[in-house]
Amino acid sequence: MARLLFVTWDGGGNVSVALGVASALLARGHDATMLGPPSLRESIENTGVGYAKLGVRPPADPSRRTEYLMQVVGSTDLAPSLRGLIEELNPDGMVIDCNLSWALELPIPVPAAVLVHTALGLYLPVWQPVIDATNRRRLGSGLVPLKPAPDSWLSHQAVIVASLLRFDCAPQPLPENVTYVGPIRRRHGNGRSTMAAPDPTNTPLVLVSYSTDPLQNGPERLQEALDGLADLPVRVLATTSGAFDPERLSVPPNASVVNDIRHDQVMAGAQAIVTHGGHGTTLEALCHGLPVVCVPGLGRDQVPIARRVAELGLGVALATDSTAGDIRKGVRTVLRDHSYRERAREFERRCGDTDGATAAAEILERALISR
Repeated sequence: MARLLFVTWDGGGNVSVALGVASALLARGHDATMLGPPSLRESIENTGVGYAKLGVRPPADPSRRTEYLMQVVGSTDLAPSLRGLIEELNPDGMVIDCNLSWALELPIPVPAAVLVHTALGLYLPVWQPVIDATNRRRLGSGLVPLKPAPDSWLSHQAVIVASLLRFDCAPQPLPENVTYVGPIRRRHGNGRSTMAAPDPTNTPLVLVSYSTDPLQNGPERLQEALDGLADLPVRVLATTSGAFDPERLSVPPNASVVNDIRHDQVMAGAQAIVTHGGHGTTLEALCHGLPVVCVPGLGRDQVPIARRVAELGLGVALATDSTAGDIRKGVRTVLRDHSYRERAREFERRCGDTDGATAAAEILERALISR
């Protein structure tokens, strides 16, 4: 048995990916502890993964997200705490979130892997500006600038990308230490096991699911989708993704809203999804053959992911500030034009039964443990 430390932050989809890999390691007989802010403690411990505090909670105000991201990237005060936890927990290896440049550049006494929770090629062009902005601030304070993301990531033993190469726009050839393991699907956590009820009228079921991050998901955002779909001949199953109480919504007669659900079960009976373009939800939908209507949120990768979905003919990309009418039009488009469904089903066939979490665990065993 080996002991692995995961270093993460509260950014939404990155957390479920890290927990999926950590849980796979537990299932293979290893020990996994995740270092993260207090806001993640409950969700981490609910999976059986160990927890230790490192980092700060995200702000409640979305306008402070950019400031928060620069703190995540270039923290100047967490290094002593991380060194102390490494000494205390004595791991055999570490898995560091790709966004934590300060941790990736910290000299550590054990081998480390980088976990990229989204499509690497789509993400790098929109993430590097955050590092650049952080560096401008660091230079103003007399601090050494952080390395470009590719240089920092590739300097470690392994780079694990929780995506599909056929979806991404990654540079070729890939460096030897970069592996696409496929999506790490949402099979862990507190999501309710919910199967879509059979419908004798064959009315299409549309799933509406935005981010788990409260900064990117609020009642007004989900209400726009509910209002837009209220007059369509569809059944709507929406989730607040645990970001707020469903009681804050006005739910039309053709819809139901729950706090959280098991995506993998609900998608089996759905015909389309309205989502924020988060990588995990989008890839999971496509691997279930669902056309996607993307309404991007604040996440850096969401606009390029929405654009990529549209480029591949797998759905529709809408604007971040889309109205109820825009969402209605997008859903009507993917339901009426059956070519979207056909392309999504072909994508599903090419996905196969990918188990990204297990593939990632196997890479970590070879790169970090079998040394």
